[in-house]
Formats: sequence, structure tokens, C-alpha cells
Amino acid sequence: MKFKTLAAIAFSAVTIFLYSSCTKDSTVTTKTSTDEEIATQIATNLYKSFTATIASDNNFSGVPAGNSVVNGKKVNELTCGQLIDQPFDNTYTQGDTIKDVMKGSNKFVVSCDNNLPNGYTYTGEYTNTGFSPWLSSYKNTVKEHYALKITNPGLNIMTVNGTQISTYDYTTRKDGERMVQNNTYNLKGLTINGSSRPKDITGGTADYVSKGSNAGRAFNFTGTITYLGNHRATVTFNGKSRDIEIY
Repeated sequence: MKFKTLAAIAFSAVTIFLYSSCTKDSTVTTKTSTDEEIATQIATNLYKSFTATIASDNNFSGVPAGNSVVNGKKVNELTCGQLIDQPFDNTYTQGDTIKDVMKGSNKFVVSCDNNLPNGYTYTGEYTNTGFSPWLSSYKNTVKEHYALKITNPGLNIMTVNGTQISTYDYTTRKDGERMVQNNTYNLKGLTINGSSRPKDITGGTADYVSKGSNAGRAFNFTGTITYLGNHRATVTFNGKSRDIEIY
């Protein structure tokens, strides 16, 4: 049986979904056939989801920059401990060939140092369901909890600790093969350059457990993603290691 990519951010392959001021997109690819490629995909999936949520230009990652405006709010109008709740329920359709439903919420609680905003804690979750010309069906769920602190406001450098739990389940339309991936990530001291285009994780680690099946082949990986900067990382999986590029 032909082995295929996990494509864990496979929301619809050709559409871009906007929700709660965060944009996420992805493509479904094929021809993934090795453990090394699966591990690379696991690391890439976390990067795409994480940077779209926590380091998006449209959320509160600019909190310490006192004169900036975020989601229509002036940062210097925010107060310590303030809760910003952003529920979302969006549906995208394109004729009878594409339907995507994104439901969830983002919650931010502003944190302070000496009564000045210096970051936030973030709790978010969403469920994404639909179908497309490439996928007969898919259902993805993600739950995230992060604590973000700005360590260099002038350069938009931030440090993040937290967790992400995700499940991706889709079936290809062409051959009916099913791919399932269940992930748990533990993020430790990730340093993010928010000014970089695209965003760059320059340090820190993410321990992970990922298991599921891919076109009939079961897998169960445990490892660590170590971020090196310049969009590079080292990912370990079941005692092996690989240096990768992440975009």
C-alpha cells in the first residue's frame, strides 16, 4: 500500500481559512514513505499551527509595544489580568466541492511586570471539519495552552512555554485511504523572532508523542524537536535524529 504524508494541518488543501484573526493554510501532499519524513512532518505541523496562533501579527504578541494597535485595541489601554475572549464559528464553501467549518475560541489573559503589559497566557481550541476534491472528509481538533512573555519589545522577541494536543483524521478521496495522527507537544522555552518573515523559532525544545496510522501503517513516535534558528531544527524520533528545515 502506498504510504502517504500525515499532512496534519490539512484543512482543505486549496483554501485559506480565517478565524479569530489567525490565518491557517496547508496543502495535502503524497509520497511520504520513511520514518524520517514522518518526523519532519510532525515538526513542521507544530510550527505551522503554533506560529499561526501564538506568533500571529493579528493577535496580542505585540502587547509590550505601548503605542501599537492589536485587533482594534490600543495596547496601552489593556489592563493587567484583562481577559480577551474571541469565539469563532466560520464556514467556507465553494459550490459542492469544498466545505470547511471552523469552530472554537481563543482566550488571552494579559500579564504584567511592574504594572506594564509584558505578555499573556493563551488558551485556545478548535474543531475543523469538511471535505474537498482531495479529501473525502476530515476532522481536526487542536487544544493549546501557552504562556508568552516578551523579552525584547524592540525586536519583538518572545519566549513561550506550554502545551498543544491535536488530532488529525482524514480520508483521501482518490483511494479512500485514511490517515490519523494524535499528538501531544510540551513546549519548553521556545524563543520566537516575531519580526522575522516567516516567523523563526530560534531556541528551545518541544518534546512530543505522536501515534496513529498512515495508509494502513501504524506508527508511534516519541522524541524532541530542538530549534536552532534560521528555520532549522533537529528532530529525534525513537532513538534516531534528523536535521531539518522548517517553513
